[in-house]
Amino acid sequence: MNSVTKVIGILGSTNTNGLTAQMLKAVLRGAEEQGCVTEMIHLSELSLKLTPSGEKNDILDALSDRLIAADCLVLASPTYWGDASGLMKNFLDCMRSKLLAFNQKGETMPGDFKGKGYVLLTSCYTKKRQNRWSGITDPTFTTMDKPLGTAGMNGLGEEVCTDTFGKTILPSSKEEDCIQLGRQIPKKLNKGGFTMKRYIQLFFMLAVTVLIVMGIQKGLSSLGIMSLTNFWLNYLVFVLLTYILLSGLLHYFAVKKHKR
Repeated sequence: MNSVTKVIGILGSTNTNGLTAQMLKAVLRGAEEQGCVTEMIHLSELSLKLTPSGEKNDILDALSDRLIAADCLVLASPTYWGDASGLMKNFLDCMRSKLLAFNQKGETMPGDFKGKGYVLLTSCYTKKRQNRWSGITDPTFTTMDKPLGTAGMNGLGEEVCTDTFGKTILPSSKEEDCIQLGRQIPKKLNKGGFTMKRYIQLFFMLAVTVLIVMGIQKGLSSLGIMSLTNFWLNYLVFVLLTYILLSGLLHYFAVKKHKR
């Protein structure tokens, strides 16, 4: 990592002064407070387009060179039709050959962006309570998260602003949330994206899983389906149920669960 942390914001919206843009600017401002050098790229100002494999793409090459000099990328896209904007999708499609490397079998491997950090931002018209229950913005985060995660980058945080219809100014509370997220970037980069919060989550997931499995075993024993005195049967059922439940929880928290 460079001695001076560089953070580049990428705006996937044509509204350069909208709420999504304001969120991005707030995150960059928070990073600047911690001594980071920041830059903001407006995708609407770039003529990015997909080109056939092997064909030279000067605009993409220049953009990739700018991004690879950063320690952290902050991607910001409004949620349109339940997903990221076309500008953001086009950017990620174009960057595929830069984010990934391919072996002789065509299998993907992390490219030159491996180890860098990323932050994801989105906004939507949906009310906060509705978004909490339905996860309207989840696909937007997934669209941005999957390419960067596959590239070996570390997710450092997410932020979402709901109920944006008719609003032109980012709520002060949300602005502060974004600034705080930006302030945390240098610290999270040093930790490689892995924080104490994840250890705590893992502990409680394991504790809850074991409690549920023990309850199931006790219930099966009460129904006469299995005997708790049979050590190997008891052990086998415990391992299988723990694996199924814990893997489901880990998948939800590591892959499915996004900021709402």
